Amino acid sequence: MNLRNCRCRHLLIWICYAAAAVIVQAAAGDFPAGFFAFPVNAAVMLLWLALLWVLFREKRDSAFMKLMLSMETTLSLIGLSIAAFLVQGFSASRLTGSWWFIAILVALLSHIFLVLLRGMSHPRPRKLRFFLNHAGLFLALAAGLFGSPDTRDWRTVADAQTPSHDVYDKAGHLAALEHEFQLVDWDVESYENGAPKSYRATVRIDGEKDAVLEVNHPYRLSWRDDLYLSGFNAQGCILQVVRHPWKYIEAAGILMLLAGAVMVFLQGPAGKEVKRRER
Repeated sequence: MNLRNCRCRHLLIWICYAAAAVIVQAAAGDFPAGFFAFPVNAAVMLLWLALLWVLFREKRDSAFMKLMLSMETTLSLIGLSIAAFLVQGFSASRLTGSWWFIAILVALLSHIFLVLLRGMSHPRPRKLRFFLNHAGLFLALAAGLFGSPDTRDWRTVADAQTPSHDVYDKAGHLAALEHEFQLVDWDVESYENGAPKSYRATVRIDGEKDAVLEVNHPYRLSWRDDLYLSGFNAQGCILQVVRHPWKYIEAAGILMLLAGAVMVFLQGPAGKEVKRRER
């Protein structure tokens, strides 16, 4: 009965946690993501991970650690995360700046990090793949969350007359990039009914280099900026500039997840090895 009460209490705590995040969202509006741009976001992430590590080392038997490492927490946070991602997927607005969305991701990342610490502190079969799967998932999600304040998405129109470095975000705010774009040539391939099949454009960058752009084939402007061909209008070609400095951390996490998944496929479940050893 005590175990059942403990499980019910853990589930109730996470329900209240999610409800509190929704109340904060309704009262305070969107999360001030702009304040947490680099280097604030990196400093906050490092301090947060250091605090979790200290709590894991010094307060392993505390009620907080028992809550964070319980199976009920795993199931609750997976359920809340799936619900949050579904809402994000079916919503026209960007919810990654919402208090409740960030609260769920922070709780999930804290749980994954503590489970990783616990798993790596004890002998266990298939330790490498355990590390790859959990650390990869943590890096992929953490890069998306903490890198969000540094992510930018701009549009600009490149024409053949004059180069331009003015870009606009989704809210219509004007910004200026260090790069200039000018349309050199463009080509559209159409179906028999006249609908566009594919299109490409040659764009001169900074008055020196010509880049051939195609849809879904980005051109690397710098280590943090990628240039996409978005479409055409009466003035010229529509270009999209995406700035995502944390993309390399995100890519590393995804590659680690893929490597862990391959190891699971090749090695099979860890439980089988434990049973063979017991025999």
